[in-house]
Amino acid sequence: MNINTPHPVSIVSLALVAFLFGSAALHAQKAADVSGPLIGHVTAEQASVWMFIPKGSEAELSYRKEAKGTDDKIAPFQPIANPAVAAQDAGGMPVIAKPKGLEPNTAYQYSVRIDGKNSPQLTGTFRSATPVGKPAKFRVALTSCMKIGKPQGSWTLLLAQQPDLHLTIGDTHYADTTEPKVQWQHHLRYRREKEFAEVLRKIPTYSMWDDHGYGPNNSDGTASGKENSLLGWKQFWANPATGAASVPGSFYKFSRGEVDFFMVDGRYHRSPDESPDDAEKRMLGDAQFEWLMDGLKSSQAKFKVIASGSTLQESEVDGWRIYTFARHRLLDAIKAESISGVMYFAGDVHRSLVHEHHESERVGYPLIEVISSGVANSKTLSFATIDFDTEAKDPKVRVRIIHGDGFDE
Repeated sequence: MNINTPHPVSIVSLALVAFLFGSAALHAQKAADVSGPLIGHVTAEQASVWMFIPKGSEAELSYRKEAKGTDDKIAPFQPIANPAVAAQDAGGMPVIAKPKGLEPNTAYQYSVRIDGKNSPQLTGTFRSATPVGKPAKFRVALTSCMKIGKPQGSWTLLLAQQPDLHLTIGDTHYADTTEPKVQWQHHLRYRREKEFAEVLRKIPTYSMWDDHGYGPNNSDGTASGKENSLLGWKQFWANPATGAASVPGSFYKFSRGEVDFFMVDGRYHRSPDESPDDAEKRMLGDAQFEWLMDGLKSSQAKFKVIASGSTLQESEVDGWRIYTFARHRLLDAIKAESISGVMYFAGDVHRSLVHEHHESERVGYPLIEVISSGVANSKTLSFATIDFDTEAKDPKVRVRIIHGDGFDE
């Protein structure tokens, strides 16, 4: 199928108006003090651009439609609310800009200056989204599990697939702690890997944590310091607003065209894996489960994607497989409420595959699970792409698994 993606563009010299955060000059800072830009949540009208800059620096962003002759526009960077102490310890601060007034399904180019200086590493492109509820064709890249010191070439393969958006759903670093300063160090170090950095500045990226980015291995809702993990997570990604009224967590929903994405947090409210597998054991917690079901029931989308780090069946020690009550409650509720078009995306297990869940009869139709794991921490260095086509009379989804050696299936 044909996928609408931006054409290659050359970044031109742009007239910029400075928005000041201080008076320090970039040349007095090491290049390693900068991280980003990262294109985050993008709608038909607005985008989010994240940066990490040295303390006391100036930051500014200009953007324009790809078409020649379009006037440059300015979106000032703003400090992210309540920056963590760890951010100051890291020698800088997270900031975010939100270009507005975009045209739907349109290619844009942008440029960031820090302390009056620009570089090719501070430029990028993105495409605005198709309006919510409108038929569309688009491609999603799905990844998880990336680690420093491992081969990073699969990010280049991912860019070659020209995805319209990127979902990374777990183990975006391996800090294995809730200690904020250590988490920030891991976030920043991996985000400066050149192959990953190129993806972040060109493809709108949405994230969800799993155990290693949330806390220790196989960590759950009892993890000490989890509120620090959540604070840092919100500051480090440009996701839509997370959690719900009086319910903390990293979960959120966003939509593109006729597809709704429910990014669920399988850690903050989770019962320990070793708890008895009975009616008291929870994967999402009751409040998040109700949030998810309310969203699924009210959705008019052709496809409804539930995305989480934890697999439905593949992991025998740290997934929905050992949460029987929670799993059956979800599957049975989908059937009882006649919710159509549900798919499940997962990561975690350092292999990638697509399959029909063996308990699909509880849903009433084939429940397809796409697992994408190990883009930079596995033997195959694999990831998935998912093509959605709701322009067709019979809406379609096509899944590909792509391995780091170029083999796909």
